[in-house]
Formats: sequence, structure tokens, C-alpha cells
Amino acid sequence: MENKNLSIYELIKSSIRECGKLPEDFALPQEEDNGILWADGAMDGVFLYHTAINEENIETLKNIVFQISEGKFKEAQNNLDHLDFLMVSSRTSLLNWIIQESEKINSNNLYKFTISQLKTSKNKESIKFSLAVLLLMGVENDVKAMEIIKILALSNEFTLFCLDIIARLENSNEEIFEIVKKVKGWGRVHSIAYLEVTNDEIKDWLLEEGCHNEIDPAALTCAKKINLLELLDEENISNKKFNDISYLITALLNEGPVSGISSLENKEMLIERYLKKAKYLSLTENDYRAVMMIQEYIKDDEKINNNFIKICNEILNSERTVNNIKELMKKGYSYDIAKYIKIDIEPYALEYLQSNLLKNPYIIYDISKKENIEKLVLLVEKRLPLEKMKGSPTDKINFRNEEFTVLDVAVRTLENFEGIGKSLIIYALNSPYVNVRYGAANTLEKWKNMGYIFPDEIMENIENLEKIEVDDELKEKLNKLVK
Repeated sequence: MENKNLSIYELIKSSIRECGKLPEDFALPQEEDNGILWADGAMDGVFLYHTAINEENIETLKNIVFQISEGKFKEAQNNLDHLDFLMVSSRTSLLNWIIQESEKINSNNLYKFTISQLKTSKNKESIKFSLAVLLLMGVENDVKAMEIIKILALSNEFTLFCLDIIARLENSNEEIFEIVKKVKGWGRVHSIAYLEVTNDEIKDWLLEEGCHNEIDPAALTCAKKINLLELLDEENISNKKFNDISYLITALLNEGPVSGISSLENKEMLIERYLKKAKYLSLTENDYRAVMMIQEYIKDDEKINNNFIKICNEILNSERTVNNIKELMKKGYSYDIAKYIKIDIEPYALEYLQSNLLKNPYIIYDISKKENIEKLVLLVEKRLPLEKMKGSPTDKINFRNEEFTVLDVAVRTLENFEGIGKSLIIYALNSPYVNVRYGAANTLEKWKNMGYIFPDEIMENIENLEKIEVDDELKEKLNKLVK
């Protein structure tokens, strides 16, 4: 790889686009940890937010600090690079120890070494070690060093450690705001926690963009920082702002490992004020989804006023909502909401797929009536270059080829309709992608369990594939199908 000789800092710096951000798919070189590939910043994020915090033993790190203090830089760097540790679980203990032992440590050597590591190291934890140590050394007054730190902050892996330093700048909030606009993932989660709402620009950004994040929406933090309850008291809320509020409400309700609406003391008042506005402002998919999720949340929480369910029903079943949902379905959206309010979605799904089969093939899963399944099979047979999609079996999984995705989804949808779409099953058995072949085999397995007797053409294709199948588990499945 052309970047393999670059330090981590050089890799990040060289990857920055003109807009000041890293590419959406940027990632630092990965190493498996017990078979897991961690996204940048994920291991630290999970440690901080989802586990009981236990400080690691820092004896080895203490020895490394003394080596640095004595000027044994190469030895210290080698030991750091080969040490299996997480700085996020060691930093508090280590920094407290350095403060206690400060008279015994050569601060000039420690500063020189850690600054050098920021620019030259290829080891993530060594850079975090350096950032943590520099927090004690007034690095915020070193203009050149701060430029390096601001660049490292663009990577989710280092944002948290950089923020601790940046927070000490005189204009810290402005700098943090610049960072939060450039990062996503764990970098955004950490940055939002540090950001203070000091003006309307920051407040508006937190509402419009703050919880748009592929890792964790940070919805609770955003809601508290912008005072969502107070925001809903405004008389003239635009449809755009209400749409953003709805997205935030949805994120609050979509609770997982991170707390959301349940952690708000005034959650019932929040729901009441939101629904009051939703009666006349609801127009978008975000609005309707928020109302739908509020209704389900109320059903599960006996402490919340049941009268809100009636308001949700009025909003969701109004003529305006039903008409808007139907229009959204024509564009490929809101099928789950339409199903929730008992609109027959299948005619809309079929109509949409006529022109958008490759664009959004997963809508196929919304088709469940036999007569519509038959129409779907004809559409797929007509639109896909099925003969050209044949190939020798490999162990590769299809992730990006839209035509094979359509075939895969269609074949899996056929599992409850024995005998329909036999030709698609055969083409799927002849796919070079193992997941597509699995889809066909699983559907045939379901058909067999229903009592379906395979015609000769399907039997012949199963037997042929069994002879050349490269996946042992699938080979065994095929063997059972022909018995």
C-alpha cells in the first residue's frame, strides 16, 4: 500500500480534503482484536460508555516514563510500540502518578519525546499516551504543536484525547465547534459532550446536525444542550425546524445501550408539547415516524398519560397524513409507517419497483401477497440480465452489485411461495456469490419442508452445484436437499 510507510499523523494530514474533513470512508490501519475489527475510536468509546471502568496496571508505563526522562527515547518507543495497553483505561492513574513524581521526571525530555511521537508514530496507543502526557505540560501554548493536535483530532481515534487539550485554549469552544462540524462517529459523540451552546449558530447546528451520526446519535446530550422543551414553546416554528425536532425526538425514543428519552425528567411534558405542535406541523417522514414511536413508547410506559395515544392516532390517521404517506411511498419512503396505519402498501411497492428496482431492492420484502409475488417475479426476470449473472461458485459475498442484491432479496422473498419463481432460484444457484446461493438453498429448504417436490430442472442444478460448491456448509445443505 502506498501509505504503509507514513506515520499516522502523515496519513491523516495527507487524507484531508479541501473542505477540511477526512473522507467518509477514512479509517486508520486496522488490526483484529480477538477476531473483531474495531472502527476508529470504537474501542475507547465502548470502554467509556458501555463498560464498568477499571483502571489498568500502569507499572510498565511508569518505567517507560522514567526511560523517557533519562533520554532513552528509542528504548521507550520500542517498549511503547510492543506494549498491549489501552491508554483510555490508564490515563487517569498515569497522569496522577506523573504529577506526584514530577520532581523526579525530566519534563524537557518528556515534552520532546511526546511531541515527536505525535508526528512520527505508527502506533495509536503511543499517540494517545503522548496526548495524555502533554495535557500536563502546557502544550496548549505551543502553536506548532497545536496545529498537529488539531489535525489528529479529525480522526475519531484521537478526537477525545485532543479535546482534553483543546479545551484549555482561550477560544476553546470555537475550536471545538470547528472540530465537531468536521467529524462523525465517536469523534462527534465526544465533541458534542465538550461543546457549549454560546450562540444561536451552535444551537441551530446541534438541532440540525448534532445527532446525525453513524455511531451514536448523542440525542440526549443534544436535547439537553439546546433545551428542547423550551424550543417547543416557540410560537412560530418552521416546518424545517419541526422536521429537525422530529428527527431528534425519534433518536431520543430509539433507545439502545445509550440512554434517551427515559433519562429526561420532563419527558411527559416534552411529549405533550411535541404532539401539540405535531397536530398542525406534521408533514414529513421524520414527523410521522416520531409520532408513531411516541405512540409505541406510551403503550410501553404505564406512567405516561394514555390520552396521548388518542392524539397520536388522530395525527397518524388524518386524511392529510394518509395522503402524504401515499405520496412518500411513491418515492420509496415511509413503508413502515404506512404499514403501521394499515395502508395497503403492496400496490405502491410494486409501482415504485417498476422504475427503481436497483435503487432500493429491499422494498421487495414488503410484498407478501401471492398475486403480487408473481408480478414481482416477472419484473425481476424482465429487468435483470440473468444469463450474464451466471458464474462459477466462489466464497465471495456480494456487497455492492445491485443486480445480485435484487436477485438475492427476490429469492429469499419467495420462501413462502413454493414453486413460484423457479427460474430465479436456478439463476441464484448459479451465482458466483455465496450469499446469493445460500438464499436460493434456504428457500428450497423451506419449500421442501412444505412438501414441495422439486422439478427435474431444479434437481439438476442442485446436483451440479453440489459437485463444485466451495463452501462446505452450503455443500452439505445442497446434499440434504437432493436426498
